[in-house]
Amino acid sequence: MDNRLRSGLKAVRNRLGLKQQELATKVGVSRQTLSAIEAGTTVPSTAIALGLARVLQCRVEDLFALAGDASELEALLVTEGTGPGAPAAAAAEASKLRVALAQVGKQWIARSLDGDPALLLGTPADGLATMPRRRPATGLLRVRLLRDLDALARNLFVAGCDPALGLLGRHLEERLHGPRLHWIDLASHAALEELATQRVHVAGLHLDDLDAGNLNAATVRKRLGDAPVVLVTLAAWELGMVFRPQAGRAPRTVADLARKGTRFIGREPGAGARQLLESALRKAKLAWRDLDVVAIARGHRSVAQLVASGAGDVGIATRAAAAPLGLSFVPLAESRFDLAFAAEFAADTRMQVLLECLSSARFRKDLGALTGYRTAKTGSPVPTAPT
Repeated sequence: MDNRLRSGLKAVRNRLGLKQQELATKVGVSRQTLSAIEAGTTVPSTAIALGLARVLQCRVEDLFALAGDASELEALLVTEGTGPGAPAAAAAEASKLRVALAQVGKQWIARSLDGDPALLLGTPADGLATMPRRRPATGLLRVRLLRDLDALARNLFVAGCDPALGLLGRHLEERLHGPRLHWIDLASHAALEELATQRVHVAGLHLDDLDAGNLNAATVRKRLGDAPVVLVTLAAWELGMVFRPQAGRAPRTVADLARKGTRFIGREPGAGARQLLESALRKAKLAWRDLDVVAIARGHRSVAQLVASGAGDVGIATRAAAAPLGLSFVPLAESRFDLAFAAEFAADTRMQVLLECLSSARFRKDLGALTGYRTAKTGSPVPTAPT
């Protein structure tokens, strides 16, 4: 058995934004001693290990493990909302569940990969959660790690419906010590709820009303109250009606969506596209119930794919989602997609790298080359204080 001690101390310290000397002072050891402990050349005494865990507000097991041991940790399992076709029941039937892991606040979060077909083979798992026959009421499960703690400490959970979050993740991977962004494809209100309940680090949202304008800041403030929060723009994009060019009686206005025989592909409640549509319907003296909704899609790409396949005649999505499939597009509004995160998280190394990437010329040029994207405000802060 290999009894060498493997230290995750440095990763935890960096994640909390603590300097080496600052932590050493809090624990009552020299910086040289702390450096040796982080490097694994010195085994800490029980008192020092407990002191480090107390200051960092975690368990000793989160900081140190035997190199020869199969490393495990306890995490809160999240299965709902991880993507299309991700019901909790699917996870409950599996004996081993592939998960992505990240520490959000003081809690490790495990998000199921197996429920989302898009992630099934394209995303390496961070760990395997053992599913008991009866899921614990707390939702906490033991997860056997497939990656070390240093690597897991770089993970960043970002929820939102903009496919550009995937592009942002690839740009971050190319940066030295950049975070590993795990994109969770959720509608705006669902993403904000995940942020409010500390299941993700960042929530992306685009919420608009044709009369009231952009509602991102107001919605964030309403849900999070007085909690300090930062809002930064990722991009602006065009939202509108998407339909097949060969379709008869192509829609020209929102009122045309209520024409008899027009099969509409809708979005789930809480989606920014649905909120915009409902405000447009009100202006046209119509309502959601006036539409022949034949399917509910999750995400702009899904709307475009269903329309392109003939499952429906028209839906609301971005120009960026419509263009690759050759769909026609009638714009309704330009919507701003913002990223929201806790103000205290701005000091985290992962967030600093993400913000630097957003402001970089290379990322802005790459994103701006996509159909329908506007990057003039990319990386710019958005006021969140009530007006």
